[in-house]
Amino acid sequence: MGKIVMPKNSALLNEIESVLQIYYEADDWLPNDEYKAKLKSMIGDDQYSSSYTKKAQITSYFGFTIWEDINNPQSRRRITPSGRKMYEAIKAENTAAVQEVLMNALETVKFGRDNYGCPESSSDVEPPSLYVRAILDMGYLTYREFAFLLWKLEDLGANYTDALSELKVLRNRGTIELGEEANKYADCKPIMILLRWGFLAEDTTDASGGKHIIIAPEVLSKYETRLRNLKIYNIDMDCDEPITNDYLTFEEGETVLVDLDKAVRIDNGTNVLLYGVPGSGKSWTIEHEYCKKGTNVERLVFHPDYTYSDFIGQILPNVAEDGQVSYKFTAGPFTNILADAYAHPQEEYILIIEEINRGNAPAIFGEVFQLLDRKTEIRDVDDDGYPIGTSEYGITNANIAAIVYGDAKHKVRIPSNLSIIGTMNTSDQNVFTLDTAFQRRWEMRLIENNFEHVDKRLADAQILDTGITWEVFCTQINKIIVGNNARMTSAEDKRLGAYFVHLRDLTYNPSMGNLSDGEYDALRTKEQNKTITDAEKDRLAEIRAAMKQNRKFPEKVIKYLWDDAFKFNREIVFETTTYQSLEQVIRTFMYAEKLDRLAMFKDNVRNAFTNPEE
Repeated sequence: MGKIVMPKNSALLNEIESVLQIYYEADDWLPNDEYKAKLKSMIGDDQYSSSYTKKAQITSYFGFTIWEDINNPQSRRRITPSGRKMYEAIKAENTAAVQEVLMNALETVKFGRDNYGCPESSSDVEPPSLYVRAILDMGYLTYREFAFLLWKLEDLGANYTDALSELKVLRNRGTIELGEEANKYADCKPIMILLRWGFLAEDTTDASGGKHIIIAPEVLSKYETRLRNLKIYNIDMDCDEPITNDYLTFEEGETVLVDLDKAVRIDNGTNVLLYGVPGSGKSWTIEHEYCKKGTNVERLVFHPDYTYSDFIGQILPNVAEDGQVSYKFTAGPFTNILADAYAHPQEEYILIIEEINRGNAPAIFGEVFQLLDRKTEIRDVDDDGYPIGTSEYGITNANIAAIVYGDAKHKVRIPSNLSIIGTMNTSDQNVFTLDTAFQRRWEMRLIENNFEHVDKRLADAQILDTGITWEVFCTQINKIIVGNNARMTSAEDKRLGAYFVHLRDLTYNPSMGNLSDGEYDALRTKEQNKTITDAEKDRLAEIRAAMKQNRKFPEKVIKYLWDDAFKFNREIVFETTTYQSLEQVIRTFMYAEKLDRLAMFKDNVRNAFTNPEE
């Protein structure tokens, strides 16, 4: 084993961000002397000459900048694509984007073993990743505890599990003392940076033994699976060499990254179009059958105003600090997830497009729709080498290619670890249709509208105090809708889906009482006349809270039946001679009790609810 060397010079964010700014604006190889002069003008000249060079160590350590000659700290350096993303996220004050870039760095950069920030290091231990691993295992970590771990692993060659067990014992005893040989690990500048960039956080509830550093709660919530899967060399002995430092390498004269086309990649990416009636369980199916634990998911909703530019990206003006206006391509969600999937070949990505037919999908996809043709087999002759699930054909799109591959001339393909799932209603007269050329590129899957696999708690839940279950109500209404399809347009799509409501929509709050007994109206009158007592205010508030709950079903379901499903033929199910407005219908439901809440329906419909087998 070699030695751990980490940047020591500076953990001041303003200085590090100044370094990023310099290389970002240069966007090319920048001589070290020119870089130092720029940094000196930005942060002042009260530094040692060598310190300006050392300040760039942090940016290179995380893969944000790279040396032309790793063995010569005075050689030219330039920003990497991840560095550009980091600087743009910082400038936009986009905390989520900063955290995403840092997460990617933890997954892809080799910290140690000739790391670009510390070329003299030949260690197999990766301090930032190790710190995260130890926090997950220990709950929190202090700088002193981390120095102890590094010392045990690096200098003494200890096993991680054994070192962690010893650390736990020492923590409980409160006796963690560092010898002179371990003090060299106490100044953990990269860890301080992760803390100051908000990836880590300080737990101030207990400061015994030093600052308790934890993973920021929002980071842990979003990335827990990815954090637990971080591989740390010499600790996870079964893991392969990372590909990342090659991924970050620039060839002489090039301005692009080496692509990952030949990386070992998850395969069988696909395009699936789930269709069925509203509420049939399309979204439920996605979450439970397609989105496995650890899957990276991006979710979109198409609508009539959604465009190609929204989806793919567009060229927008960018105003620099000096007022100069430039124009650059700003990636849309499709391009962003394409780039992420390409850069992380061993992770699964899913782009979910809800209501895909509510936008003009062929126009939104544009030329990208050609990429939906996926490779289905490995050919014996003239195989292109791409895994199954990759786009069969590549397209030319300089803007996408520059973002995804760092090479505007690179052919764009959907990688095999990226799937696209769309949802749509079976038929809807108010939206765009999907032409045959578009549909044939998708695996069509009908989500049947039945209660076979619906949670029994939902199926058997009573609609408030009516005694009628949701399954019975839904099934009987759907029979009427389909049975009268000769008189109705798009009858199949007008059916109630099994998941049209949530369990909470059916729950009855008895605190409302019987509105017809006059209590509620009397309290409202007192409120208007300002004669209401405090106790009566409390009771009125209680009734209103209960009414809010009990109105969910009629406002969602009965309103839908009145205003949509039976809009032009309400007499089929409703007593339209008595109930001539939606207001009357809702009021009847709220002011009645039990089965009488359904008095707006015709006798045969109510009988079907109470005697579904007849």
